[in-house]
Amino acid sequence: MKIRAHHLLCLLGFRGEGYNPEFIKKMKEIKERLEKEPNSIIEVVNECDEICALCPYQVNNLCQKGKLSQKRTKEMDEKVLNYLNLQAMDTITSGKVFSLIKKRIGNFSIIVKICGQCGWREVCNYYLKLRNEWRKQKGLGENRKEISP
Repeated sequence: MKIRAHHLLCLLGFRGEGYNPEFIKKMKEIKERLEKEPNSIIEVVNECDEICALCPYQVNNLCQKGKLSQKRTKEMDEKVLNYLNLQAMDTITSGKVFSLIKKRIGNFSIIVKICGQCGWREVCNYYLKLRNEWRKQKGLGENRKEISP
């Protein structure tokens, strides 16, 4: 299965919200499959994947949500690949890649560099979890809590 590099973070943080019911259903199916089958092989890519296929802003394999969306999406992919020390088209099991993410992108100072401009960050359980951990460390208390999908 091909998965866009930054979508690996989206899958970790997915809580049942998305562009439309079809998109949400697909995200849920992929997330559940990868969690239930940690030996599933993922080809990590920096281009459109199965998740993009149901996005209403994907046109001709490009993100057309906004003027800078394609550029920002590619930048997020590249940052994730760099932090994970992977190259586009590398294959890895879902269990290993999610473990690697938690190890290498497991704190707020890193995830904010990747997802700081993402419009979904305020409903992303992974982003919120890391931010709340950071806020606790700084003595600021929790902000928004993660919820189950």
